[in-house]
Amino acid sequence: MDNDRRNPILPLDEESLSEFLEGRTLVSSSLFPLGKCNSNYKLTLSDGTVVVARVSNSGPNSKELRVMELAQQCVKVPKVLYENAAIVVLEFLNGRNLESVPEYSRLAGVAIAQLSSVTFDASGSIEEDGSISAFDFGGVQGFIHSSLENAGLAKRLGVERKEKLLTLLCNKAQLLEELDSHTCFVHGDFNPTNILIHEGHLSGVLDWEFALAGTPYMDIGNLLRNTPQSFHSEIENGLREGGMDLPSDWKERAELVDLTSQLEFLMSSRSEEFKLTCIQRIDNVIEQYGESF
Repeated sequence: MDNDRRNPILPLDEESLSEFLEGRTLVSSSLFPLGKCNSNYKLTLSDGTVVVARVSNSGPNSKELRVMELAQQCVKVPKVLYENAAIVVLEFLNGRNLESVPEYSRLAGVAIAQLSSVTFDASGSIEEDGSISAFDFGGVQGFIHSSLENAGLAKRLGVERKEKLLTLLCNKAQLLEELDSHTCFVHGDFNPTNILIHEGHLSGVLDWEFALAGTPYMDIGNLLRNTPQSFHSEIENGLREGGMDLPSDWKERAELVDLTSQLEFLMSSRSEEFKLTCIQRIDNVIEQYGESF
């Protein structure tokens, strides 16, 4: 098992594909190396068809498939070709992930802006019928405060760093409340490995299992964190091109919201090496946007 995966790699059960194959045979299968939660396989069938088979550690996720139906109104997503209790078969989309071609970061910015045009009445989980189930913790501030009550996380952060975070939250409370007041369609894992580029165009956005109703600055923060700084201006250009009205402090907003991801990572099964980078990111945000301590 990759020591930085959230879940173990699951094997491909060819029997679960029998109904989809309809007499065809499986010529080859290979595991996609990227991804930390599910196990995704590229399959080549005897008639030349290429598809993606997704085996989920959490079992069938009909909510994610319905979210993808909503997303396709805004951006290109893989078509669902077949699903049963064990597996989902998706359309194979050509392209290289944005991580390998960051010069196309503008296209990712445009996609976030397009998704943000779909708005909801409140933040929360998107259900199968399109309704929203509010999170127990509320919005961004609520998640951070509830996370800081976790004993294991508090111990890892240390007393001084935790107090600095709480002071930062207090000082930025009005800004965070403003962000929580505008809820739209959020991918939830909008990093370059989930964004495909083909022939100079965005050819697909993958992995919608973490999609939610919330602030678009969650996706912006994720994208900034995983993109070289030299391409951040391209992200800004794409956001504006897609129709977002960005304030002058847009980067600060994104990095403050991205604290939610850093805290969640620290409570996950991600590798110790990765968690040390999360601590460093938290310290950077405190240093950049907090008062002098």
